[in-house]
Amino acid sequence: MATQSRSPDLRPASTPPISRAVASARSSTPTGTATRRATTRSRKLTPSQEAWSAAEKTVPDLQAARDFLQSRTLIPEGEHAISGPALVSGLLHFASSAPSSELARKGLIAFAHLAKAVVEEKTQSAVSGRVLELAEDQLWLRLDHHTSHVEERIEGFAAIVERMGSGLEECTAELRAVCERVRETERAMSEAQNSFQRARSEDGPNRGESTIPTPQLTLDSAPARVRRAATLADLLQRQVLIRGATILSEEGEPLSDEAIRDKARTAIGEMERGGLTAPNDASVEQAKVLPKGDVVFTMSSVEAAHWLHKPAVSKQLARKMGMTAQVVE
Repeated sequence: MATQSRSPDLRPASTPPISRAVASARSSTPTGTATRRATTRSRKLTPSQEAWSAAEKTVPDLQAARDFLQSRTLIPEGEHAISGPALVSGLLHFASSAPSSELARKGLIAFAHLAKAVVEEKTQSAVSGRVLELAEDQLWLRLDHHTSHVEERIEGFAAIVERMGSGLEECTAELRAVCERVRETERAMSEAQNSFQRARSEDGPNRGESTIPTPQLTLDSAPARVRRAATLADLLQRQVLIRGATILSEEGEPLSDEAIRDKARTAIGEMERGGLTAPNDASVEQAKVLPKGDVVFTMSSVEAAHWLHKPAVSKQLARKMGMTAQVVE
């Protein structure tokens, strides 16, 4: 009895279904000779299979399918060509146009590409939307956390600045009171010294009395507390306060105390060359940036501080240093 064999299925993947039972029956029929088996192996494709393969070659991918369907006005032009409504409308129009066999094959292949693209786009859109929702939720949670943390820090800083401001005002009031007491003490000491000298010059030295001159009362011979108060009073008289004088570099960064001092010295030098005559040796010895952005300049003398208080001088200094603030005190 001859051995039964099956010939390989030569039907392409996209060929319309053909009865596998018929093909199997033909391949399982006993031939009895080698010539019949060779003939079966070399069997050619049927006309329908060849037509289907040719149609696949004509419409190989999505772009070719889109061009084919748009050339026959089955789908719209533009960005809505590959969409669900375009697919439904195109299929209905295609079915009502009674296409020929060749056109039907190409149209079905093109619509298959289009349907695959629509499904993939909807799947990708759904996944992207879900990922975006999750990312947005996480972003809002983190933003709320950071916002609350920043608000707490700002409230803490505001409380610290407020305490520092109140403490600075109290210290300023105390220093002013001390300076006033020092001035009164200096006036009293000067009057007492003048009175004592007048009395001695009028009476003259008594017989047998020592003629050694009485040492004059000076600040150096005064008690340490009086010297400290006098030094502090002199320092306060040489200081000039500029409120709201935020001075930044060309890069937008805050300048250091030394940089602001050097910039003020340069500005005063330019003002002197421009005709604003300053007192002798007028210069900025020190600059200090306060927490609220105010700047305190310590001048070389009381006369220099008074000169800087003049409106014409203060406006020139503010303009040359890039400030809009004015000297307050």
